[in-house]
Amino acid sequence: MACNRKKYEVIERTQKEVPNFQQAGTHIEVDYVLLHDGHKIYATCDVTTVDNLDPNARCGLRALRTYECALGADRIEKAQLPQGDLNCKDSDGHNVYLYVDKKE
Repeated sequence: MACNRKKYEVIERTQKEVPNFQQAGTHIEVDYVLLHDGHKIYATCDVTTVDNLDPNARCGLRALRTYECALGADRIEKAQLPQGDLNCKDSDGHNVYLYVDKKE
């Protein structure tokens, strides 16, 4: 995985409350705009989707900083869980799993 790690700059970070899936209440979802290789990557981080598989995962990327991220596995069936489109590490070494919405 180390060979496909690349630098991604966080140029925007926003948070919003979203309803829980099949449960009462809400939780925080974080939307990111990342700059990579001249393209903007729009991605979402939602810890509630991975916290049972990786209790140390966070949405801890901060704006105006650059992080190393690796592409998630191409084959979903054989991928190690949890799985994101981009798998990053925050400044404290916690995993951050991003789900990409689009690339411009």
